[in-house]
Amino acid sequence: MEKYYKFTFIIPYKHKPDRLINLRRVIEWVSNFSGVEIILVEQDKSPKIKNLSLKGVRYFFVKNENLPFNKSLTFNVGLKYATTDVIVFGDADIVMDPEQLINGIKLLSQYECVSPYNRVIDLKPEELSQSMGQWNQIDRPGRGETDIQKICLAGGIIIFRKDAAYKIGGWDESFIGWGAEDDYMSFKAKSLLNWYELPGKCFHLYHSPETPNMTYYPRNLQLLNKLNQMGKEELVRYINSSSNPSKIGWINKYDK
Repeated sequence: MEKYYKFTFIIPYKHKPDRLINLRRVIEWVSNFSGVEIILVEQDKSPKIKNLSLKGVRYFFVKNENLPFNKSLTFNVGLKYATTDVIVFGDADIVMDPEQLINGIKLLSQYECVSPYNRVIDLKPEELSQSMGQWNQIDRPGRGETDIQKICLAGGIIIFRKDAAYKIGGWDESFIGWGAEDDYMSFKAKSLLNWYELPGKCFHLYHSPETPNMTYYPRNLQLLNKLNQMGKEELVRYINSSSNPSKIGWINKYDK
């Protein structure tokens, strides 16, 4: 069991001033775990936070001058450089009770993939200054409380054994811009892995609302619908043909 307390936490990032505030909150939260390796992968036209003082963080930069943000690529870069056998993929604006996350990691003794929560509490601006203990007292309804609000398995924070993440081809880098990459990751995990969703909540840190870049969303959705129709054997063939471990997480993918 002890080996499951050592883990890599991978954070994808594209810079905006208010997002940096939340990124620092997430890094501070993750830094409190013992045995954690934090990997931060920034993707942009040029580095924006490379020279910031981010103690204890392994930093990587993916140059992307022309395309929208590719979160799958940033996650795969982190996966490629991770040095532990337990991988936690986490967004730059999600935190949760530390004990709840550790409980999720412990479950890797039984499962290949674990979602450490099944509902999301959206924090209000005035709540950001409160402590985790105060957040844990919040009992208002969150996303995931009803079937209509159901959150996907791989959204926000998701835990994998490293070999299981590679077994399903990592994150599919065909999804660019906003939407559907976490839905497909969820589909792959549920179809091919022994998985579990731990009851509990996480907290989405408030940031200024923004309109996502929807340019590639119709294309992403069409690809998702196509992939979701695949049976297990066809899905395995597709993963094996498109997601060779040597090809995913190529840090210079867009650097021409």
